[in-house]
Amino acid sequence: MLVKPGNLFISFIFLLLFFPAVSNACWPLKERTEIDGFAELDGVLILSFKDALNCNAVVQAKVLIGDLEYTTDGRGYLKLPMEPFAAMMDARAPLKIIKSGYITLDTELVVEAGTVLNRRMVLSPALPAGKARFVLQWDDEPEDLDLHLTGPGFHISYRNMQNAPNRAQLDQDETNGYGPETITLQNIRPDAAYALYVDNYSGDDNFHGTERIQVYSGNHLLREIRLPRTGQRAVKILDITQGQFQFVNAPSPRP
Repeated sequence: MLVKPGNLFISFIFLLLFFPAVSNACWPLKERTEIDGFAELDGVLILSFKDALNCNAVVQAKVLIGDLEYTTDGRGYLKLPMEPFAAMMDARAPLKIIKSGYITLDTELVVEAGTVLNRRMVLSPALPAGKARFVLQWDDEPEDLDLHLTGPGFHISYRNMQNAPNRAQLDQDETNGYGPETITLQNIRPDAAYALYVDNYSGDDNFHGTERIQVYSGNHLLREIRLPRTGQRAVKILDITQGQFQFVNAPSPRP
C-alpha cells in the first residue's frame, strides 16, 4: 500500500503531538529502576555519581562516608549493603566526594525511615577564579524544576535565553525529576547585579524542603543550600552584587 506524501506528513505531525520525544535524562529509566528497585530488593544500596555538565559517570572517585573510604566503579556507582541503613529512622552522615579535575563535594548522606534519600549526586568540574556554577538537584517530585539566572542583559533558563555568550549558559536541563539543572556564570562583573531562582515549572507539587542546590565560586563549594518547604511556585536563592554573594533562600514571585 502506497502512502501519499501529504498523509505521511500528517502522520508525522500526529506522532510529534501525541508521542513526544523521550527526555535525555541524566538518569534514564533503566538506571532509575536499578538504583531504586532491583538493587534494594537484593539488599544493596547504590549511590550514583555523575558529571554536572554532561552527565557522564564519575569513575574512580574517592567517597568518604564518615571514617570509611570507598571508590566508585566503572559506572560511577558505589554499592553498599542496605542493612545498616534500613535500621535507621533519621540520620545524617558526613559525605565527601573527591576526584581529580572536579571540585570536592562536601555534603551529607540523608537517611529517613530506613531510606537513603540522596542516592544520585553530581560533581562540578573545576572552575577558574571569577566564575560561578549553580547545580540543582531534587527527588522525583516536583517533576520539573527550572533554574533561572538573571544578570546584565540576560535571563538564563530553559524557556528564556539558554546561552549568553561569554556571560552565562544553561549546561543541563532536566524535566523528569532528580536533576541536575546546571547554570555556569562565566564572569562575575563587580559592577553588575545577578539573581538566582528556582521555579517549579510543572506546578503539580510543592517544594518539599529536600531540594538542594550547590553554589560553586572559583574552585570550591561556597555553600550547599536546602530549599525551604513551600507551596509557592518559586524560591529566590541568592543575589550577587559587587561580586559578593548574598543568600536569600526564601519563597518568591516567579522570575
